[in-house]
Amino acid sequence: MISRFCVVVRSLGQRFLRRRAGKPRVVVVDQHAKGRLRKFSGTGTAVLLLAALLFAGTWLSYKALDRSDIFRLTMVSVQGNRMTSQAQILDLAGIEQGRGLLSFDVARAEERIGRHPWIDQVTIQRIWPSTLTIQVSEHQPLAMLNIEHEKDGNLYYVDRKCKVFARVENVYDLDFPVITGVELQGEVIGRTLAGKGLIGDAFQFLRLAARGNPIVPLQTISEVHLSRDQGLIVYLVDRPFPIYMGHGSIRTGYYQLVKLLERLYRKKKIPEIKEIRMGYQQGRILVAKVDS
Repeated sequence: MISRFCVVVRSLGQRFLRRRAGKPRVVVVDQHAKGRLRKFSGTGTAVLLLAALLFAGTWLSYKALDRSDIFRLTMVSVQGNRMTSQAQILDLAGIEQGRGLLSFDVARAEERIGRHPWIDQVTIQRIWPSTLTIQVSEHQPLAMLNIEHEKDGNLYYVDRKCKVFARVENVYDLDFPVITGVELQGEVIGRTLAGKGLIGDAFQFLRLAARGNPIVPLQTISEVHLSRDQGLIVYLVDRPFPIYMGHGSIRTGYYQLVKLLERLYRKKKIPEIKEIRMGYQQGRILVAKVDS
């Protein structure tokens, strides 16, 4: 009985497995999902096409406006220039009358103008629809620097910040004191000199004179010589005698010199002077006279 029951169960199981293996597998596809996918793909293509059309339209409109008479450059104003001419500035900036103001590269033009040795700072502003303003700030020379090691004895302009910015040429004003006794190696233009030691004393003396004191103004100083042994030695334009300022205490020495020269001018003793030594001994000033 049991053996017969097992045969029946085995037969039923084999029949079930045959039906299971032969039954085809059915995959149900959501027709709505396929529609959404096609719709999304079509929308993405449309967005990209629209973006390309907008970009092309904007670019063409930009080029059309740049060529139009509305944004044509008709007026250029250059301000702040004294040593540099307007023609030099316009040439450096690459500015031409009638060019499009929209496509004008302001940053590039400022960089090009800033290459001129006399230009310290430059700002360019577009004033729509057709005007350009260029505001420049030039270096203000304080003195001329004579480099001792150069064979030609070349002179360089140096500003109040102790920066050497340009070579002295005949076309420019030469009415500045000359600093001598300076030794520099390598490239000179663009260097900022150290503000300590003798060179620092020289610039402090010249800055005090540049304030416009009527007794010792900057215009009356011919030369400031740097000597390792003697310190600072000053020569005036209309007087051949040396003024030994020494090392350090330049501010005190300058105002003492102003008082001394004022008294000598008032008493008409200047023609008798051979040399002046500030701080000669314990704060005393030596005024040597020419031998009769």
